[in-house]
Amino acid sequence: MDIRESMEVELAVTRLALGGKGVARLDGLVFFVDGGLPGATVLARVEKVKKGFAEARVVTTLTASPQAVAPVCPHFGVCGGCVWQDLDYDAQLFWKREQVVESLARLGGFQDLPVAATIPSPAIYGYRNKMEFAFAGKLYLGLHERTRPNRVLDIETCPLMDPWAAEMVGYLRKVCLDTGLGSFDARTSKGVWRHLVLRQSAATGARLVHMITGPARGAGDAVHALGETLMKKFPEVTGFVHSVRRASTAVAVGERQVFSLGRPLLEEHVGNVRLRVLPDAFIQTNTAATAALYDVVAAAAGSDPEGAAWDLYCGCGGIALTLAPHFKTVYGLDIDIRAVESAKASAELSEVENCVFRAGDASVALEELVHTQPAVAVIDPPRAGASAEVLAALMRVAPKRIVYVSCNPATLARDLKVLAELYDVAQVTPVDLFPHTAHIEAVAALTLR
Repeated sequence: MDIRESMEVELAVTRLALGGKGVARLDGLVFFVDGGLPGATVLARVEKVKKGFAEARVVTTLTASPQAVAPVCPHFGVCGGCVWQDLDYDAQLFWKREQVVESLARLGGFQDLPVAATIPSPAIYGYRNKMEFAFAGKLYLGLHERTRPNRVLDIETCPLMDPWAAEMVGYLRKVCLDTGLGSFDARTSKGVWRHLVLRQSAATGARLVHMITGPARGAGDAVHALGETLMKKFPEVTGFVHSVRRASTAVAVGERQVFSLGRPLLEEHVGNVRLRVLPDAFIQTNTAATAALYDVVAAAAGSDPEGAAWDLYCGCGGIALTLAPHFKTVYGLDIDIRAVESAKASAELSEVENCVFRAGDASVALEELVHTQPAVAVIDPPRAGASAEVLAALMRVAPKRIVYVSCNPATLARDLKVLAELYDVAQVTPVDLFPHTAHIEAVAALTLR
């Protein structure tokens, strides 16, 4: 069959690919099918044809997957926040493990690694402690659409976070519209409203509202009045922060904090660790599942009461503080100086005195830690994975154990292939921090050969 764009084809979906799309084959061509679930037969419209594969989107499901369930959210399918809400949760766990196994084999050359069953999230709805919402037009406020990610969908509800978040989005959409100020346009650098970030501490229930705007004149007064009105109307909101972002990239991170009302931070508890969370701080968004993740990391790291441990890309210090009872000293390193300050404050909150946190690029700053001769190094890099310099430095130091925490199976496989020159991969454990999405967290335990 001559496959062309815009034509409709009948496909039998057999599995799920990394990223969440279904996989089907027709006349020797592989199709990646958005909205296709394993075991389903679908009528799909071809969107792109490339050498060796095609991309398609489900038009109609002809035969439902035996793993299909009814989605809870009325926005599902249009909103890009979830891709698997119509897939049974046990099946989600199964396919996340399968994708880790496949990535390790195809990209890393690891054919028989022991990969554990995916550890489930304790809650599959209402689990997020943080949500980021985008502004667009005059005036949308919500999440990016699934099929048109440049567009923002006004949402009325989101079951991934507590109901107060949707209430807050609805309220602020109206209030921001009433100001007469438009959303920020990255093409012209004009406009005001950019992002709304909502946080809630699972430990204390405290709530933080972070409004990120462009650098438009007059925005400060409008946002200040908005913040005061909001905190009077919603007394459960314990802090309101206004930040400005000039860069055109659509990232919900402020470059400069303008002002704050109330208490501009939260305290979160993960296991026995207490974390100080600033408005732009990175912590895992699923608090209960993060406790399970830290348990896996601690088990893989082991114990050495007279030795040292490294926590690279340490963020606000959650992993370092979890390891602290098991080592004489834990050294945490992060390029973000604000994250390091949060980690130091978190150590004080947790009454931990044997953690040393430093700010710096891991590829450079590691050389300053070589004298500590760690028994274990934990690395938790961003989706792009660890840099070649960091991997080379680790192999020069050669700690007895490395624990690699990954949010991207593809870069995990790539980096493990490098480390395999000196290390054996003892175990890989997927942990589900993001139910109903295709995101996968995995912990790899490595031992020096």
